[in-house]
Amino acid sequence: MTDYDYIVVGAGPAGCALAKRLADHLPRQNILLLDAGGPNEDKAHQTFGERHWTLTVPGYNWGYKTVSQPELDSREVDYSRGKGLGGSTAINFCVYTRGPSADYDHWSALVEDPAWAWENVENFHHPISEASGYVAVADDGRGKRGLVDVGVTEIWDPGFDEFMKNAYHYHPKNNNHNSGNPIGISVCQLSACGGHRVTASGAYLASTPSNLTIMTNATVTKLVLKGKSVVGVELVRAQKEFILSAGAVDSAKLLLLSGIGPSQDLSVLGIPVVQDLPGVGKNLQDRLFLELVTVQDPGSHHRTSYIDSPSALGQARKEWTKNKSGPLSDYYLPQMIAYLKSDKIASSKEFEDLDDQTRQFMHAETKPFYEIVSQNPSPSVKAPEKYLSTAVAFPGNHGSGSIRLASLNSNDPPIIDPKFLSHPFDKRVAIESVRETLTFLKQPLMAKGSLRFAAGPDGHSDEEILAYVRKAAISMWHACGTVKMGKLDDPNTCVDKDFKVVGVERLRVVDMSVVPFLPSAHLQAVAYLIGETAAEKIISEHQQATLSVP
Repeated sequence: MTDYDYIVVGAGPAGCALAKRLADHLPRQNILLLDAGGPNEDKAHQTFGERHWTLTVPGYNWGYKTVSQPELDSREVDYSRGKGLGGSTAINFCVYTRGPSADYDHWSALVEDPAWAWENVENFHHPISEASGYVAVADDGRGKRGLVDVGVTEIWDPGFDEFMKNAYHYHPKNNNHNSGNPIGISVCQLSACGGHRVTASGAYLASTPSNLTIMTNATVTKLVLKGKSVVGVELVRAQKEFILSAGAVDSAKLLLLSGIGPSQDLSVLGIPVVQDLPGVGKNLQDRLFLELVTVQDPGSHHRTSYIDSPSALGQARKEWTKNKSGPLSDYYLPQMIAYLKSDKIASSKEFEDLDDQTRQFMHAETKPFYEIVSQNPSPSVKAPEKYLSTAVAFPGNHGSGSIRLASLNSNDPPIIDPKFLSHPFDKRVAIESVRETLTFLKQPLMAKGSLRFAAGPDGHSDEEILAYVRKAAISMWHACGTVKMGKLDDPNTCVDKDFKVVGVERLRVVDMSVVPFLPSAHLQAVAYLIGETAAEKIISEHQQATLSVP
């Protein structure tokens, strides 16, 4: 049996960042990084232009689904989660957004830790390249801690320039949505470089020190405990600490299988209760999105095809590899992203019915109500017709979802129930964000070249829009909150501000499950920050403990 000092389970963005930093800064400590999936090294699946299909690659995705969602026409919703080195950065759409400064200041206040305040996390920044005057970042030395290449696409089509200039007539221009204030219309920043996606494993594990061991295809079924102290997992022991970085679904699942969670739920399954933590698996938060698609006239310069078969994708890959042409080149073009406020939402009865703290938080200057991303691929229109697809994204469940065990069998997928649109405020945000985006797309300058809607609601009434949302909305795969970080006097707190699991020794959780609310961001940037922050805390504790030894 091999012993390690620190064992990290899960090689997503948080786990990769954490393991790399621990190994670099604690050279005398042996670090083990485990993941249930494979190495995900095939370059054919890392082409940026085909990022929308990578989640279908066998072995890259856990392939979860939610239970039937009553407010989404009783559909079981796809709940894709990355598997293998890189985690969800190996299958995501590469959007890189940090979120508003208000999110971090709110997080800091909730857990009473200045480490999360914007003024302290602002310097954690993956540097980006300037492009065509649309992206501007401060040249002040920031970005020294980030290893992920973040930029914009290198190929720009003439139609996009006109599209952006027209959009600025209706919403403010924002030259850097990662500045702490994302409000307005921007060019989307991406975790991509040289035509390929940048994964967490590619960024952090490409060069590893000798004291970091990486083990793939290593499934952890539960933790091994001695009393209330974690000693390791099957066949591997941790001398100092065991760290879960398996994500908002699987970290909660592993805790529950190990007897750490709501005692009532555990007892029903006959699992001995090690630590009664009512919040484990609760507070699941996520975002919904849907697409609005218009057919464009033949002279438009928008996406021209959607690749909907393995053979077509294989042929497109050959064309791209040969000379960066063909259908995949369409998906290498830039996208518009916008984070927007809404007077309609802010003045709604549903907003007024929220608690004072939530309303105050949502009113913060940098906090958006919803997001739109344009120039996406869409299966709604087939070649040779040209189209413009715009995704509308909005918070989907106001903190009411849950992760539960289906059985004692660790191989069984967990019961995932986000309870999408179950809160009146969820419905109001969905309706108004879709209606405002429809209005935006129908403005004279934006509607130039638009022939008809191929995907969208039948009209602008609440009922018509909500009917389309119920039919078309799916998860944006932004799950978080299921092992909530908080103050120790909160009965639903699962980990303290230092990521330590309440009531359990030598165990931390370091991933998106600890975030107490849904950030207004695509979550990979937040996950990297979590891994880096946890590493700093653990390294500091280790160094202080070493100094105190006589």
